[in-house]
Amino acid sequence: FACNREISSGIRHHCNVCSDFDLCDECFKNPDTNRGTCNHKLEVIKVQASSDSASGMTEEQRRERKRNIQLHITLIEHASRCNSSTCKSLNCRKMKSYLKHVDTCQVKASGGCKICKRIWTLLRIHAQQCKSSSCPIPQCNAIRKRIRQLQQKQQAMDDRRRQEMNRHYRMGKMS
Repeated sequence: FACNREISSGIRHHCNVCSDFDLCDECFKNPDTNRGTCNHKLEVIKVQASSDSASGMTEEQRRERKRNIQLHITLIEHASRCNSSTCKSLNCRKMKSYLKHVDTCQVKASGGCKICKRIWTLLRIHAQQCKSSSCPIPQCNAIRKRIRQLQQKQQAMDDRRRQEMNRHYRMGKMS
């Protein structure tokens, strides 16, 4: 939602409720940062660069990860639209089972279900990019609506903050 930088060192602010949500220290300190649907307390985690962690990925590994995420989103899009019982896609049935799992899981992403966390992350990434008003992807319209609501809420807070700062500035000039 914010800068989308890899947090390879320093401090990251992690949400233990939302799936795959972290802010760099700079974005965390910026009151104008768009946190999307996350409004939870963030845990401060010190990050040390290491070659075996995700933050220590090479540029090639980052590109591969981004490509992999995009392939999974494409598969979700296919599985959501596919009605064929004899689909040629090898992973269509598997993705359909993951999407069904998200609907029926009792643990859910907030409870720590890794499948739910991964699928919700992919759904959120899809929803951020999607422009279709009649998208067949599960929860796409609801996620986009929630993102818009939070953006409007953030904009209103920013507007109030600016108005207050302007009021204080004008009052300071008058004295």
